[in-house]
Parts: sequence; structure tokens; C-alpha cells
Amino acid sequence: MKTPTIQDVAQRAGVGVGTVSRVLNNHAAVKPATREAVLQAIAALDYTPNPHARRIAGARATPSACCCPC
Repeated sequence: MKTPTIQDVAQRAGVGVGTVSRVLNNHAAVKPATREAVLQAIAALDYTPNPHARRIAGARATPSACCCPC
């Protein structure tokens, strides 16, 4: 069986991926009923966030410049 993804959780809970993300990050702008549905889906699927993906997604790009003679 494949490892469940955040998309699987969202589909099972009937919400978007962003809503699942907000629940996982304990954001206040999620209705209690929605939060409960997402948490139930997480439990039913035995979902755990991938720490490597979180680290990559949390990385911020730094601007850089390159000067090339023409």
C-alpha cells in the first residue's frame, strides 16, 4: 500500500490541500467542524507529514545576479 499524501487527506476530508495544510500548521482560520473532518481523515489514513518535503517547501529562494560580458 502506498504512503498517503496530503492530497489523499484532502480528498477524504472533502477539502482542499491548503485547508489540510492550515490544519497541520494549527492555523486559526479553520472552522472547528472542518478541522475535525481533516483530523479524522489524517487518523483514518495514518498520514504523517514528510519532514523532507516540509523542509524543501519551507526553503526561501534568495535573489542572485549574474553579470556576463556581451
